[in-house]
Amino acid sequence: MEAVKDPVRVKRMFAEGEVSMVDPVSKYRYSLVAKCPKDGGDAYVDRFDKAGHSLSRVVFQCGTCLNQFEAQVDDVMVI
Repeated sequence: MEAVKDPVRVKRMFAEGEVSMVDPVSKYRYSLVAKCPKDGGDAYVDRFDKAGHSLSRVVFQCGTCLNQFEAQVDDVMVI
């Protein structure tokens, strides 16, 4: 599956403090992903911090160049 913008799902995942979420109907597991600012490759969650039950910080790592970075919520997608 290709990464897609889904701001509603991403904001819900951040609010619920989850980096992945199972769709109750399709049973598909959605995961947070971002585009690497260096090479544009898919970057997956490497680590995260929570504030209460919400995600406060998510660090992504590019699968190609291994660059680690934080992305703004609006730049995060799901795959």
